[in-house]
Amino acid sequence: MTSGRGGARPVLRRLRIGLLPLPGQALGLAVLVAVLAAALASVPLMTGSAEEGAWQHERARHAESSIGATFFSSSLPGGLELIDGRVLNAAELDDAVGAAAVALDLPRPLAQARLRDPLFITTPSGPARLVLVSRTGAEEHLDRVAGTPGLLANSRLVELIGLRPGDVLTGGADSGTPAALAVTGIYQDPAVPLDPYWGGVENLFIPPPDPGTKDPEFPTVALFAPRDDVLATADAVGEDVELEWYLPLPTGIGVDEARRTVDRVAQLQADLVAPRSPSVRITNLFGFDRPAPDSELPDALERVDETVALLAPPVRAVGSGAAAAALVLVGAWAGQRVRRRDDELRSLLARGLPPSRAGGRALQEALLPTAGGLAVGGAAGWLLVRAFGPSPELPDAALPAALVALAVAGVAALLAVAVVTTALVARLDSPARRPDALFARIPWLPVTAAVTVVVAVPVLTGEADGGGIDLLQLVLPLLVTAVVAGALTAALPRVRVRPARLAPAPFLAVSRVLTGRAAARLVVVTTALALGLIVYSGALADSTDRTIGAKQGVGTGSDVVVPLLRRTVEAGPPPEGTTIVGVGQRAQLSTGEEADVLVVRPEEIPTVTRWHPAFADQDVDELMAALARHDGGGVPVVVAGEAGAGVGAELVVEFGRVYRVQVDVVGTAHAFPGQPGRAPMVIADWDRFTGAVEAAGRDPETVLDRQLWARGDDAGLLDVLTASGYAFDLDQVRTTGDFAARPELSAQSWSFGYLRAVALAAGLLGLTGIAMHALAQQRRRTVAALLLRRMGMRRRDLDAATALEIGLLSGLGVLVAVAVAVPASALVLQLLDPVPDLLPGPLFAVPWGSVAAVVLGVAVLTAATALLVGRAARSGDPGQVMRGAP
Repeated sequence: MTSGRGGARPVLRRLRIGLLPLPGQALGLAVLVAVLAAALASVPLMTGSAEEGAWQHERARHAESSIGATFFSSSLPGGLELIDGRVLNAAELDDAVGAAAVALDLPRPLAQARLRDPLFITTPSGPARLVLVSRTGAEEHLDRVAGTPGLLANSRLVELIGLRPGDVLTGGADSGTPAALAVTGIYQDPAVPLDPYWGGVENLFIPPPDPGTKDPEFPTVALFAPRDDVLATADAVGEDVELEWYLPLPTGIGVDEARRTVDRVAQLQADLVAPRSPSVRITNLFGFDRPAPDSELPDALERVDETVALLAPPVRAVGSGAAAAALVLVGAWAGQRVRRRDDELRSLLARGLPPSRAGGRALQEALLPTAGGLAVGGAAGWLLVRAFGPSPELPDAALPAALVALAVAGVAALLAVAVVTTALVARLDSPARRPDALFARIPWLPVTAAVTVVVAVPVLTGEADGGGIDLLQLVLPLLVTAVVAGALTAALPRVRVRPARLAPAPFLAVSRVLTGRAAARLVVVTTALALGLIVYSGALADSTDRTIGAKQGVGTGSDVVVPLLRRTVEAGPPPEGTTIVGVGQRAQLSTGEEADVLVVRPEEIPTVTRWHPAFADQDVDELMAALARHDGGGVPVVVAGEAGAGVGAELVVEFGRVYRVQVDVVGTAHAFPGQPGRAPMVIADWDRFTGAVEAAGRDPETVLDRQLWARGDDAGLLDVLTASGYAFDLDQVRTTGDFAARPELSAQSWSFGYLRAVALAAGLLGLTGIAMHALAQQRRRTVAALLLRRMGMRRRDLDAATALEIGLLSGLGVLVAVAVAVPASALVLQLLDPVPDLLPGPLFAVPWGSVAAVVLGVAVLTAATALLVGRAARSGDPGQVMRGAP
């Protein structure tokens, strides 16, 4: 029994020695592989998260009735008149469409049938229109206040003609044949805003504008009846019918299911027009339009694809660059492993060990750390993208692609360890062919400076391309940082310090930094690059957010902008908290510039716009107050943009032969809400400008297009406007959400967010490199530190010198990082304007949060590393150290 236990322990011990001879060293490799794996795996994960995030944005900004699919058909007017009862065949067509949808795993559509033309009745207040309609599930979404199910009439008819359940309502049709409608119940006129069920058919309750006059058709009353009753009435009076089948998009679905839905709807359309299908038989024999779909879902998915196409290249570049850097560190880890085992490997070479055997041994020892690093890195990338990415949901293809990336990372790490180890061991017995000899002779600083100049030329001479991010634009600041840091460290040995002016600890620390070897200089350069990437990415991300916020305020004017149709009659006052502005066509200024015209009520603009300090040197309240209190002879205006006119200038605004208005400039702005482009815009007082137009003999309503601006959400606002008598085209309504959902804006914002996350990981690696360098230096300086102690230097001074040295090295890195990254990011930002055709230009934001994080991280690292180095120094045995000294 004892021998059995004793036999098992040596086996486990041999396995541990074979796979993990040095656990601490293996942990370092595991960390590097985790970073490599996270960088590679995050690329498909981030791209997939952006795809889902873009889809969620598109879903949110579209009305459910528009992003779902609606098939339309109708009986052709006057078609096949010799066939009696042809309209009744709409029931068979309805059944055929529903069955075809269900066969494709689509939900059964909400079917609607209505008379093409309304019926007319006479009321004490004049004629009224009746819309006879059938809609699936309508009775469940109506508040029946009297009578029984069947033909339900609107409660407004009770007020108009005293209608009650059981009465027969007679309506006249365009054909001249009366329609007798037996009313069985009364439903309460629905309150605004309407239930989402009525999305897309709001005109059944809210009168739509007349196509010719743009005036609302009022009063129009909807009567709901079973499908067969509607068709029978249409047949009896000789009217045609309009048919609709609405396929709502299921809530909560991802982008993959949305794409499958598009395919299924396309297949449904193909099935409905296939030869010998039931629907084709009916449409051909009885004169119906073939059902055709209408949906904004394909357009929404195109915008999703456009967002991903803009985001994918910079994400791949950043992720691949981070992975390449991590792979270089893996190679450096392999080189460090060879150096730590120099004596062992030389003795094995003397015994005839081939270098490939050493590479295989290194590969064996790297298996477990690599596997652990892949697991940790993959999980970390997945968790971080879910927590901080555009969406926590991922498409189906994202995870398999991430697993492939993890496999590539693992193979690359193992190959790097094996190749580097084999190459270094092969040259151990050839001092004349040291692997770093050629590397050391390369003038890296001039080479890097030359590459920087070559990269800078196309970057600085380029122009903003509207959301695209070029790889060179991301690389240039890093190259400049490397050149500045290299030049600074190259100049350090020329600095002389007088011992008498410094205490022993500071003098020792400064001397170590100034006379540092290439490794110390490399630490400064790599630290500057890592920390500079944090500052650079933070500046780009913060500046992009600031720029997008400002352009959003200019591009839309207000949170909701509703262009109003002209000749709206009897419209009530606009809802509280809104304003109506006038938008004129581009006019000519007396300075020779063309300018857009915006006419406002000064007291209302501050409450409906989101003002940004970059818009003007004055606040919006001051500009609007100047408009309101001006008492000069001309119309007071504020000029936004470059128009060649300052405050106090007198200009003439002229639009062809339509009007010519004298204006006085009372304020200027760099940009103004509602400004459609980079051309100047004149913002005028409503009363004074319309009065001047009327004095010129023109009607302001024919000169100015009206828009209603409102803060907040558009939910319910449009229904309130329609109920108040305002007419508008729903497709022309704009919101800030529509602007923010533009593919170029989403792609750029998310790309810089990803760059910031990668930069944070790079910064942590850079700080870790400083700690590892300090510990390696302590091991090399063990004898020197012991001699200094015996010469009278206190342990406290030695620890202070170590802390100061670490602080100086990292401080130099921080200084270069901040000094280069901030102006470089400001320069590059001018080429990253997401919407270059819209004012204002890119707005720079100093990344104080990133700078504070860098400074705090360096301070914590300095303290922690000093403690670790001091502890390691005190753990050694002085006698053994001196005996092992050369």
